[in-house]
Amino acid sequence: MLILRWARTAIHRNWVWLLIVLCVSVVAGSMLQLRPEPAYTKATWIWNARILPAHTEEIVAFAKQNEINLIYVHVEPTTVSPQVYRDFIRTAKRASIQVEALGGDPNWALAANRGSIGDLVSWVKAFNHSAKPDERFQGIHVDIEPYLLAEWKKNQDAVVEQWMKNIVYLVAETKKDSDLLVGADLPFWIDSVIVPGEKEKVSNWMVERLDSITLMAYRNHAMGQNGIIDIVHRVVADADSRKSGSVVVGVNILESKEGANTSFHADGTVEMEKQLAILQEELAKNPSFAGSAIHDYESWLHASKREE
Repeated sequence: MLILRWARTAIHRNWVWLLIVLCVSVVAGSMLQLRPEPAYTKATWIWNARILPAHTEEIVAFAKQNEINLIYVHVEPTTVSPQVYRDFIRTAKRASIQVEALGGDPNWALAANRGSIGDLVSWVKAFNHSAKPDERFQGIHVDIEPYLLAEWKKNQDAVVEQWMKNIVYLVAETKKDSDLLVGADLPFWIDSVIVPGEKEKVSNWMVERLDSITLMAYRNHAMGQNGIIDIVHRVVADADSRKSGSVVVGVNILESKEGANTSFHADGTVEMEKQLAILQEELAKNPSFAGSAIHDYESWLHASKREE
């Protein structure tokens, strides 16, 4: 009888432990399923800020519909009032959309034009100082593209050196007494440019100094030779060991004269979203991959309306 009672007790204990293990497994599985996906950036550019007063609600509705959570808005102090920007930022933030101040010019790469960078930084900081918390820019985003200058072909090293010094100035001035983020548009081939007199890639140099870079990877297919992933994977891989969440990959839906494969203008928004989903899935394992950006809002909007 004692042996039988012991056996029953042992069996009961085993069943209890089995139930505990099963419960823990179920709870753990549920937690894994509930774990949120990485919060990727989905951005777009607004170059014509004069559309804001009449179209703020439309822009924000479009952004919500297309899961945009970051907008780079061009700063035009002489044609767009601070109140317009305040109203737009407040409306966007209510929809969980961050706004960064956009500015830039190829000539901003030259030391002689550093004052223009300082003007942008000063304007944004003064704007934020006078605005309410929900009306402030989250960062400054620059589009400089010095390779468009005639000087780039004549003396690339000289231009690169000045460009780098201007970026150092931009970051230092922006970070002084502010928590503003600093980002920049860069060509996908920037890793082929070397810091003058050194072995470091300019792409790595930029990643280490900027909060984020947006690679202009203007192709209309994610996979395959000369596809989006093919042309950005080296920069992304290099950035993995340097700064997490630092590389946004940009695509184009603006009609382009640079070739049929450089824009989604002819392919449409459905195909663009399909390719962006592939891009995100393929780069999700890279710590530096931060998301995507679509150039630009007005072109994207027009493409959407053509498909209605």
